[in-house]
Amino acid sequence: MDASPTPARTNRRPRLLAAAVALSLLLGAGGGALTGFIAGRASSGAPVPALAPTPAPIAAVAAAAGAPPSYADLVERLLPAVVTIESRAAPFAEGRSGAGTGFFYNADGRILTSAHIVPESADPQVRVELLDGRRLDATVVGRDVWGDVAVLEVDGGPFPFLELGRSDEVRVGEPVFAIGSPSNFRHSVSFGVVSGMDRSVPRPMRTNIGQLNIPFRGVIQTDAAINPGNSGGPLVTTDGRVVGISMAVDSSANSIGFAVAITPVAQRLAELESTGAVARGFLGIRYTVIDPNREMFADSPFPFAAAVGQVVADSTARAAGLRGGDVILAVNGQTLTRGFTLSEAVDALRVGDPITFRVSRANETLDLTSTLQARPEPANPG
Repeated sequence: MDASPTPARTNRRPRLLAAAVALSLLLGAGGGALTGFIAGRASSGAPVPALAPTPAPIAAVAAAAGAPPSYADLVERLLPAVVTIESRAAPFAEGRSGAGTGFFYNADGRILTSAHIVPESADPQVRVELLDGRRLDATVVGRDVWGDVAVLEVDGGPFPFLELGRSDEVRVGEPVFAIGSPSNFRHSVSFGVVSGMDRSVPRPMRTNIGQLNIPFRGVIQTDAAINPGNSGGPLVTTDGRVVGISMAVDSSANSIGFAVAITPVAQRLAELESTGAVARGFLGIRYTVIDPNREMFADSPFPFAAAVGQVVADSTARAAGLRGGDVILAVNGQTLTRGFTLSEAVDALRVGDPITFRVSRANETLDLTSTLQARPEPANPG
């Protein structure tokens, strides 16, 4: 993808657009078509009845033809658990503000949303608006900036909530809803399908050791319309379960939206709730994937591997003794393959875990060991 998708920061007031506008944050397009039929009568020599039969209603004809069922009842049950989020870096501050969407994931008032719409400040002002119009002050429980997930909490429950599903069981082609407040049109619903799974979405981020580009991995792609204000909203399957959190779109294309897969979020949710953050591992290398299925690596002696290009100072890789030119063949005894890549190997570990690299260096095979370090702190969180 040539252009990096950007998270939607959001709109500050509603507006109607007379033409499609390229937006630097969340973009999307939605539309539809109305189809009908015209009943005619062929000319023939037979007598014409005095009264033509009454045509069946269009909806009845569509149902008889096998039209898909209405999801209106399902959506009606989902909407009360979805909230609109308004945020500001500090009370009455004139600086950065944001708006987006979130949803209750338990009856006690805990809300999942996107980290990039929640300001990183000592005293952020965050409010949520419910379907019934109530506006409640929210407390920030935690922010996982690298995973673009945040947890908020409000008082006044019990609240209706959505069940978290299994994004690892979602199939391409499965119908999904994106629910949110795009362009401040609150509690809007768009419908589409899962267009792809396990996408990798670039995300450059400035950190305290310089700019890094550690992409989002395992992302869900959908053609359900996503726009500014949808960020943090649920991506829901037709069984009513959340499988993703709307995040961004490809601003260089139409109908290519992305959602953070919910299964990895659920696996780290307890950590986020208890510590206010998620510690993610940092290898600290730039590398090229060696895949003999690609023409440029057709003559490679390695079935699948990662060629190290540059090693970052003060990183796991530097502590292990990795060098530019090394070829990583395995991690913790497991050989790298297309189904078990270097990034997946590192993501499967927790900060502080031991990590061993089997490396080919100048026709010699070495085992290099270190301890997985945490990622640097973002200098421009959200």
